[in-house]
Amino acid sequence: MHSGAAGQAAQVVKAVGVAGAKRLLDIGGGSGAYSIAFAKASPTLHAEVLDLASVVPIAQRYINEAGLSDRVTTRVGDLTVDEFGKDYDLILLSAICHMLDPAQNMDLFRRCNRAMAPGGRLVIRDFILEPSKTAPKWVALFAINMLVGTRGGSTYTEAEYRSWLTGAGFRSVVRIDPKGDLIVATRK
Repeated sequence: MHSGAAGQAAQVVKAVGVAGAKRLLDIGGGSGAYSIAFAKASPTLHAEVLDLASVVPIAQRYINEAGLSDRVTTRVGDLTVDEFGKDYDLILLSAICHMLDPAQNMDLFRRCNRAMAPGGRLVIRDFILEPSKTAPKWVALFAINMLVGTRGGSTYTEAEYRSWLTGAGFRSVVRIDPKGDLIVATRK
C-alpha cells in the first residue's frame, strides 16, 4: 500500500497545493506517504499522521527513512471516535470514507471541521461514483467489496459528499477534477 500511495501522493500535493498550509493532519494516514509528500513540498509545513497503534510504527519508519521526523509526527488514534485537536490548516482523508457508512462520514466531517483553523481545507481522496451509482464500473464494483468487507462502507457520489460536507459546516466544496477522486472543502 505504501508504494501505491507514494506514487499518488505527489499528484495529490500538486492538485491541492500547499499555499497557506502550516499544519496538516493526515487522518488514517497509514504509512505516512501523503504527509511525507506534503512536507517535502513545503519546508514550513508540519504534518501529523493519526492512525491505529498497530500502524503508527510503520508510518514512523517511513518518516524516519525520509529524514522528516522533525516535521512529520505520529499519533495513535481512532478516526471513528476521537477528536482530532485544533487549528489544522489542512486535513487529509485518503481512502477513508469508503470504509464508513453515511452517518459515520457525517460525524467524521463534523469532527474534522472542529479541528480546523478558519479557512482550513479538508481534502478527501476516495472513489467517487457518478450520479447513477453504476459508473465508473470499477467504483460501483468496489462498493460491493465494501458491502462484504465492512459494517456499512460503500462508495459515494459527489452529491452525497457535498450534502455531508455542507451539513458539517463546510462552505465551499470543490471537486478538483470532474472525473477525478479529489474533493476539497473549506471551513467557514
